[in-house]
Amino acid sequence: MLSHKEKRKEKKRKERGEGKEESEAGDAQVEAKKRKHRHGDEASKRKKLQRDATVPQKAERKAQALGTWNPKATLLKGAHMNANDSTSLLLFYQYIMPLWSEERKQAAVDLVTKVGAELNLGGRVRIAREGFNTTVSGTPANVRAFADALRGFDKHFQKTDFKYIDELKADKAFKDLKIFPVAELVFYGVSSDKAVKLAETVGGGQHLEAQEYHKLMQQPDTVIVDVRNHYEAEIGRFVGQEKSGGARYMDPKMRKSTDFTAWLSKAETKQELQGKQVLMYCTGGVRCERASVLVKAELGNAVKGVYQLQGGIEKYLQTFPQGGFWMGKNKTFDKRESFGVGDVNGIGGILQTGGKKKKGKAGKDADAGILGRCCVCAAAWERYIGKKKCYSCGVPVLMCEECCIKKPDKASVAQQISVRCPLCKADGRTEAADSLDLTSNGIVAKNSSGASATVLKWGGGHSTKKKSRKMPKMCKFGSDCSRGRMCKFVHA
Repeated sequence: MLSHKEKRKEKKRKERGEGKEESEAGDAQVEAKKRKHRHGDEASKRKKLQRDATVPQKAERKAQALGTWNPKATLLKGAHMNANDSTSLLLFYQYIMPLWSEERKQAAVDLVTKVGAELNLGGRVRIAREGFNTTVSGTPANVRAFADALRGFDKHFQKTDFKYIDELKADKAFKDLKIFPVAELVFYGVSSDKAVKLAETVGGGQHLEAQEYHKLMQQPDTVIVDVRNHYEAEIGRFVGQEKSGGARYMDPKMRKSTDFTAWLSKAETKQELQGKQVLMYCTGGVRCERASVLVKAELGNAVKGVYQLQGGIEKYLQTFPQGGFWMGKNKTFDKRESFGVGDVNGIGGILQTGGKKKKGKAGKDADAGILGRCCVCAAAWERYIGKKKCYSCGVPVLMCEECCIKKPDKASVAQQISVRCPLCKADGRTEAADSLDLTSNGIVAKNSSGASATVLKWGGGHSTKKKSRKMPKMCKFGSDCSRGRMCKFVHA
């Protein structure tokens, strides 16, 4: 028999035990809720990852200066495209008359910076008082939204020929967006004000759609002037029309656009053009706009007419999927690198073949359809790989994969001289471009029989120290080296 005091203690112990059980039950409920909450969070994360795998990330892209060599240019880094998505390219140019004010030009730069970031675009945009020259990449909807934004910005873009190239692989998209404020869209050495006055006075060439241009190429007393640089024409050009007695192809053999006026002023050039219908073409059409004005200003009524291909080679090959009179590759300035008939994605990039890396599709196959030649061994070749440049003038040169492995441009001077463009070889130019004294825009200050008249300058001169740090080192084993092609050093 428990005493009254013991009964009270027993009652308190029971109360404490029941409270503990209730507390444990409560804790169990709380823990269950936490597990459910964590499970929900994990499910949400999985759903988010699934969405991110199909939808481009929309992280904020901040504008920054491109670099010291072009402090006015703007860089937007990190345009994001998923590997399984297709991408689209938008190519266009638009000249503005009358010229924009500097304030209006800056407003255009600000618009492209803002819209480019919002639409996740990559590419290059050149903006001058005289207009736009643009190549951008993004989703099909976003590149079209960019065109719509420009139409809303200025009425001149209502008539712009926007060229869309859809269903490209994701690796053809630009990683960054670069916006360049420039003085001229294409640098011919003619100021914008003077160019506008010439255009207002004499006008430019008559624009012809691809079908009309194709018909005119078949007529006699007609010439076709290629307004691109020679290294572009080296791998592809219009030649088919000559086989049936049509227009004669003319290559001004330019290293850069400023060479055009010098070619045009030559007596033999004027004699060849006199009394002819002059057809002009380039990659997308922008270079013909000013070049056709210069032809009309120089020759006037001495020619029967000046015409230019609307939309350039891009539009022609879209109109004639089998190639028409075109042969070879069309050199581009985007991730496609170059493309030919039936090859919308181009030959740019590295392809995996049998576990080994092989550069591109076109190599030392057969000569059929390949116009270009390796600058070292003269084998059929049409890819500009390895950033190889002419020893004497600095323009890009074709070098096949086997010759690239041998690195003749980093060997003895005798071997470096083999790395020259067709123009320098034909003219007997043997002086190194690095040793020449240049004025503005790569014009040689003191010409000699062994020096090129003009040199293609790269960058803004900031690479001198970088180049000196990367000077090739001689292999200490010399001709006795057993590593062969695998050796990273230079052999005399």
